[in-house]
Amino acid sequence: MQLAYVAEEDRILLRMNTRSRQEFRFWITRRYTDLLWRTVTQVVQQREPEVAPIQDELKKATVIQEKHEKAVESSDFETAYQESSYLPLGEAPALLFRAGIKPDAEGRALLCMHPKSGQGIELAMNDQIVHSLCKLLLEATRKANWQLNLKWSKLDPKPNADDEAQSSPDQGLN
Repeated sequence: MQLAYVAEEDRILLRMNTRSRQEFRFWITRRYTDLLWRTVTQVVQQREPEVAPIQDELKKATVIQEKHEKAVESSDFETAYQESSYLPLGEAPALLFRAGIKPDAEGRALLCMHPKSGQGIELAMNDQIVHSLCKLLLEATRKANWQLNLKWSKLDPKPNADDEAQSSPDQGLN
């Protein structure tokens, strides 16, 4: 997975490879980034059993931030993204419009990302993917200077630790 801000488009280019080396390309706008962040952080809050009973929103945000940092430590952000020439949805990126969560056959969360019309993608959300996507979104929005102020909770007064992270333009999750 790779997210890269493209200044000429004022959009983030999301590229994902499957295990079978299919590459999917999507444009993410500022509006969609906010929608995607709210959707993904909702999944994070719901899937953490020790977070759900915490009533204090600041404490909840702190616990989630700690889990996030631990999850991304095990991800590979050093290896450059590997392009694929097999593009089932075509070479041109589709503009994402809708985001949602639905359960798969085993009850795990699937992140559904779709354009207004046409095919999108549904991504199984394990902890590593969820937190890596969050890290990449934070870095890309910082580069875009969209000032979305993405946080784990509405009451979280501090920016995410990833807001200060530096990355290369071709950085991604491998």
